[in-house]
Amino acid sequence: MSGPQEKKEDTQPLPPRSAEREIALDMRLLSEAVIELNISRKNVGIYPPGHVQITKSIERAYLILQQLFEIRTEMTLGVAKDTLLVGQDYLDRKNPVYRDFALSMNQQEIATVTFLSGLEKDELVGFHRVLTTRPEEIRASGGITRTMAEAGITHIRIQSVDYNSLHVTEEQEIFKVSAKAGGDEQSDGNMWQDFVTHLSAGTLAGPGQGVSVKDAERISPSELARLLNERKLDAKSAVESYDQVISTYVRGAAEKKQLTEEQSKTLANMNSLLKELHPELRKQFLSVAFKNIAARTGAPAEADAVIGGFTDDMVIEMLGQASAEGREISPTLAGLVGKLAQAHTDATAGAQRDNNTKPAKGFVDVTFQAEHMQKLFDREKYEEYVSDDYQTMLRHLSEGPSGAVEQFPLEEHVKSLEDEHLDFQIGRALLAFLEENIDEEDYREFSQKILALMPQFLETGNFELLWRILETLRRHSADKPIQGIRDCADEARKFFSDPEFIVMALNAFDRWMREKGQEASGLIQALGTDTIPGLMDIFCGDEAVGGRRVLFNLLCLFGDPAVREAHKRLRDPRAGTVRNLLMFIGRAGNASSSPQVKPLLRHQDPMVKLEALSILLKFKDPGALHQLRDAIHDKDPDFAFQAAVLAGQYRITNVTEDVLSKIKRVILFETDYAENEEFIRVLGNIGDPRAIPELETLARATWSLYPQSLMHMKETIYMSLARYPRAKLAGLISIGEKLNNDTIRRICGRPMEKR
Repeated sequence: MSGPQEKKEDTQPLPPRSAEREIALDMRLLSEAVIELNISRKNVGIYPPGHVQITKSIERAYLILQQLFEIRTEMTLGVAKDTLLVGQDYLDRKNPVYRDFALSMNQQEIATVTFLSGLEKDELVGFHRVLTTRPEEIRASGGITRTMAEAGITHIRIQSVDYNSLHVTEEQEIFKVSAKAGGDEQSDGNMWQDFVTHLSAGTLAGPGQGVSVKDAERISPSELARLLNERKLDAKSAVESYDQVISTYVRGAAEKKQLTEEQSKTLANMNSLLKELHPELRKQFLSVAFKNIAARTGAPAEADAVIGGFTDDMVIEMLGQASAEGREISPTLAGLVGKLAQAHTDATAGAQRDNNTKPAKGFVDVTFQAEHMQKLFDREKYEEYVSDDYQTMLRHLSEGPSGAVEQFPLEEHVKSLEDEHLDFQIGRALLAFLEENIDEEDYREFSQKILALMPQFLETGNFELLWRILETLRRHSADKPIQGIRDCADEARKFFSDPEFIVMALNAFDRWMREKGQEASGLIQALGTDTIPGLMDIFCGDEAVGGRRVLFNLLCLFGDPAVREAHKRLRDPRAGTVRNLLMFIGRAGNASSSPQVKPLLRHQDPMVKLEALSILLKFKDPGALHQLRDAIHDKDPDFAFQAAVLAGQYRITNVTEDVLSKIKRVILFETDYAENEEFIRVLGNIGDPRAIPELETLARATWSLYPQSLMHMKETIYMSLARYPRAKLAGLISIGEKLNNDTIRRICGRPMEKR
């Protein structure tokens, strides 16, 4: 469904660019949210209810969603088979995690999912329980929408795909008035219905906007041609559908001695459609027909089925167009056309030749026996050597001005010859062989060829291909029907866990991280926990704050094993490295890390000490409060202020008095006001009503050597009131209403109205 729907968008007016403002989402946060949602979904499906892995993964997903809700009150993801969309933008289609999450929703027939502010953790768990339920059970219980409603999940809204109510978005007059004639509903030759259904699937609307796709065969060729000419239906989709349908059904027609009545009707409809199409559109359809004929050089009966359905003028136009496009028209093909034309003439005249009748003088007999036709067609397969893209380029060059030669996309084509692209094509071809029904010996040979190329795949950054190979081998080791092939796949899969390969994979990850971070992360994650020590080596080698985001996020995905590896490295002599390790532990760890973190409160570097203190506060360590109080009163003013900021970040009310003590009552320098403002903001983040009397005193101050700075400090007081209890603000509001400051008065008016 996703493919046709995407194509439909090409034919409709684009929305105004201002709509992008509605997608003002932090893409980094969005990516992390999808990753955490997918991990928690898997954990819910694997572990029993209440398991610690479920709790931890749900907690991480919940926290990231909360950060997103601070930007937007809701987050909507579209699902197009194995692709996720945000608005009209696709998320990285190559990311295996995105694809995995998209497919999990697609199999439950979910078209969009919206996460709403106010979401509870239990609702996340419930949603994942629904996603991990077998689709058959969901359908048996009334469908995905009913299942979600019965689960009581109010802050996750889904829109399902209702396949029974899909409609063609054209008005009902496009259909013939006459009812469908009776006949065999199950005829295997109803190509016209399939063609229209394929095409209409790209232009769907909700119930009430059209007519059911089930009635697609009732669309007349002339009306369908009108819709295509007027671009109410996607022409590209129509050509592709024609190609697909004619390829499928012509093979079926070739098995019969003669066309059925239904197939004859179909070919007549196709001819009628082609006649009424705009010339440029008709060229595209005829080009597809010619390609199908030339592609069936090994099956003359199939080519016969294509050409035999065309009228003489259609065949002439098709061949003329092929010649104009520079396509080679082989003698065999010309002979086949001549044979069909002769047969058509004979059938029309109703003449039956006598076996003894000699051909007229000058007449050349172009009929061939079946085996001769087969050989000739096989010999001339080389004549269909020009790809569709190359044909398009040649046509543009021939139609355009002479200067067009200078616009040849040389760099683009040269890029296709680079090692990365060539390796990908070779690997994909070998992987396709493994998917075929081959014997054990062939499977072993192809798998060994793939393994031999894997170091080169790493060198050229083909991480997605390597991930596909690993997943294919994993699947084959369990699903292939032949035990010997399963053993071959399992043996080949062990190559991925070889220490030497893991070292190569990590080196490639480090080299390609900036350009292909997501694809490389997908492979490394699939390789498992054996990669953690090497990943941590790379992480520790970068002393920039937080390290590289891709690597940081990847380590977080590994959870506890990565945290335990980080514990081993906290004695690293590099302060920047230790700080990054602490940031990672704070993100991926839990209270069990506190004993390893506490010694770092005595570290020489103040930033390391602050990071350690932040982690202990986050994990609610019993001794962290005492350490915070001492830090707020530290002799280093910058360190003391950063400690006070931590108090505001974690809303530690026990240190309110300590923060108040940092506010200067006697102002000697103008900069004292700026320092006071910083601590006033910290108090505002804490929201402890015990600070309000001191704030009232500051708000009443009337004389100063620096009146503008004094008034600015008062504005800061009133701008920091959001977290204080409203009932305690009456005094401050009364003072503010009397001040000669419009900003303060506006702020005072809002709480009073709420009261």
